[in-house]
Amino acid sequence: MTLDFNEETHAYTLDGRPVPSVTEIVGLLTAKKYGDTNAAMLQQAQRRGTAVHELCEAIDCGVEPEDLDIEPELVGYVNAYLTFLRDWRPEWTWIEKPVWTLDYAGRIDRVGTIAGQTAIVDIKTTANMDRLSRLALLFQLFFYREAYLFSLYDPEKMRRPKALLGVQLKKDGTYTVHEAQKIMDKDLPRWDLYRVMDHLLELTQLIGGYKDHE
Repeated sequence: MTLDFNEETHAYTLDGRPVPSVTEIVGLLTAKKYGDTNAAMLQQAQRRGTAVHELCEAIDCGVEPEDLDIEPELVGYVNAYLTFLRDWRPEWTWIEKPVWTLDYAGRIDRVGTIAGQTAIVDIKTTANMDRLSRLALLFQLFFYREAYLFSLYDPEKMRRPKALLGVQLKKDGTYTVHEAQKIMDKDLPRWDLYRVMDHLLELTQLIGGYKDHE
């Protein structure tokens, strides 16, 4: 299978067939929240998130922090990430890795080993992780895990991810780690996670006009 990503449209195709992204799917949960946000503010937040991701990727690829050109407003987020690396000591296997199933695709921020467990990690710069944001993160991590297992799984080389984590980097230089299981226990205790995932995917396919795979 061949997965392609169009940088301009931020769209994925799998063997030439358009498929929704994980971001598009979970965006249904936060559409109302961000729909009420000023367009300029939202664009600024997206730009900040992209810039922080690029800086974190450079650090994980071996660039020394002092060699990076970091905008003053982003220094706190980078310091937060450096503190996370120091505290949790992850050993990354994949950095910004594309993954897919037959129905959707995405790019996992990090896969690696943390405290002896295979972990999927998503990096966030969201200022307010309210319930909808936490739920979006929860589903994002599970969609990524399913795609990771589908597109990359090799019993000889890989272990099933046990830890699904969101690392929220903050402007003041601190961070919070949000664990998927704890989010589920707190915010989704009486729901069938995989049934909701199916509904979110079906609704995205309907709204976006995506065709089912044959």
